Amino acid sequence: MSLNIFIDVDGTLLNSNEGVDPRAAETLQQIVLRLRADYPDSNLYLWSGCGGAYAQEKAKEHKLSGFFKAFLGKPDVIIDDDPSSAFPERAIVWKGDAQWQNLLQTIFTQSSPSNELIELVGQIIENVQATNGQYQELYRPGLLTYPLPFFGDLENAEIITVGVNPSSTEFGPWRSWLNGFNAVQVAGRLVDYFKISNPKPHPAFAYPEEALNIINCSYAWNAAHIDLSPRATLYANRERAALFFQMLEMDLIWIPRLFALAKNCQQIWFVGGLGANHHNQSVAVFIAQRLQNFWGNIEEKRRVFNSWKTLPFEVFNLQNAH
Repeated sequence: MSLNIFIDVDGTLLNSNEGVDPRAAETLQQIVLRLRADYPDSNLYLWSGCGGAYAQEKAKEHKLSGFFKAFLGKPDVIIDDDPSSAFPERAIVWKGDAQWQNLLQTIFTQSSPSNELIELVGQIIENVQATNGQYQELYRPGLLTYPLPFFGDLENAEIITVGVNPSSTEFGPWRSWLNGFNAVQVAGRLVDYFKISNPKPHPAFAYPEEALNIINCSYAWNAAHIDLSPRATLYANRERAALFFQMLEMDLIWIPRLFALAKNCQQIWFVGGLGANHHNQSVAVFIAQRLQNFWGNIEEKRRVFNSWKTLPFEVFNLQNAH
């Protein structure tokens, strides 16, 4: 397995004062040593939108050029028979020099899905299969479905959005969900959900993705999504509302266990309300009233995007962020 690492120059290696943090040289040395030991076919590169010569000049200026295999400009055009293979396994959003201290842990974090996540997905699949009989009227007749407890790289996400439940149209015939998936296959598909080029993520994620992009984040590299229920059902209209909310309350048991595996999560975005017969109740309130121990680890409520009626996010920081 390869793990080629590319570091930017301006705003990353160089801070806002065009200097280099004292921790940088030691951290770069540790990265190179780790690559040599565990990823012998990999290297550390320095790149810049200003070009490779500029990157090399800045590295020499700060006596750091020896750590890098080569100096490159960032690509403008990629020509490839599989463009999705050029998408990075991990993109680290640089927010300041304080990140040098924990950079190795961030780069060499455990691959996902872990055995713990696969085991949890298996338990959720078994539970949903055992209890789905009472919720049949909530499903589209004859449609293949799997429980979808999360979307994206949950175990490495810094931001997690929380919604109500997956859309039943996630399982349209064009979306490549096949019969016979086991827990390993479901977990793997969900971890890579936002990196797969075909099919693309469900359109329901477009607005949250746009909001994440405003703060330089994305489901593709540092955000994931969890729903109150993993069951992909029809919308809760007035006729189905009572049964739908019974389902939500039953499936809340998985929320704390999913978040327990999201060890890098620092912020939760609760998305929207609960629909029919519960117009004034948000996802956040629903959880706060029913999962009080979990709610105790959440603080600093603030509502964002008030001017965007289609993006009613309530954002919270985790009190005991890992």
